[in-house]
Amino acid sequence: MGYPLVVTWGPEDQICGYCYQQAKRTRGTCDCGHIGVLPGRVHGRPACRACAQITLNIDCVRCGAEDEIYRAGLCWPCALSETVDGLLTNPDTGTIAERLIPLAEALKSMKRANSGMTWIRQRHVTEFLNQLASLPELTHEAIDALPRSRTRDYVRGLLVEHGVLPRRDELLVRYQDWADTALERLTEDTHRAVIDRYVHWHHLRRMNQMNPVPHGTFLRSKQTVTVAINFLNWLGERDITLADVGQGEVDAWIAGGPTTRLLIDRFLGWAMDTKNAPTRAHRAPPSPR
Repeated sequence: MGYPLVVTWGPEDQICGYCYQQAKRTRGTCDCGHIGVLPGRVHGRPACRACAQITLNIDCVRCGAEDEIYRAGLCWPCALSETVDGLLTNPDTGTIAERLIPLAEALKSMKRANSGMTWIRQRHVTEFLNQLASLPELTHEAIDALPRSRTRDYVRGLLVEHGVLPRRDELLVRYQDWADTALERLTEDTHRAVIDRYVHWHHLRRMNQMNPVPHGTFLRSKQTVTVAINFLNWLGERDITLADVGQGEVDAWIAGGPTTRLLIDRFLGWAMDTKNAPTRAHRAPPSPR
């Protein structure tokens, strides 16, 4: 099934919608020397409008360049520039804050303006940039207070790359945020205090000595703490405190679930070293082959 015809260029050139779009995006140097959009064809070669004797609106009313027109006579780059300016303008001042100008320039210079427009017009992206424009100050902490999203991470990266924000170890920050939320899963206050110490005095202390934190360390630390939380909640359901745990409880815990429960060995080693668990809470046996 063919594409519908949308324009006629000469008595024998009826152009379908697909070819019409491709014609507006064909760029190069015409045989006459013209450099720009070559929508027509002469003797089988791409040609400019004058040589091909066709009428086509590809002149941007803002920058004057030959390009595909997106809306209101604006080419894609100019439309993107106008959209970025609108989203990053503070509604209270009517201007873009000086600190956001590097971000605005970065967004305007996206390699493919049409893809940039598609991304920036998504509702969650539009809302985030509006919120960013209204911030009284631009800091990592201020951005952290905005809703968590991949857009937030991407824009933060641009701000860091262009020197607006200082660099920081994002995996370290993500682990801290994750740990604060993970603590809420504990059902016993005494167990919550133990895990809080385990996170801060074992995992975070090690991470603070790394620059940057390796992704593997980030994932292993999350998994180890998750296993420890599940183990302590399991003890709580049986009215057993960490101070009273023994080898029998450890064996029962390991036998009742997946092999990832063997990671309890790491937590128990720390708990015994710090006197949070008795030495009779022997470490987990090695996993069978």
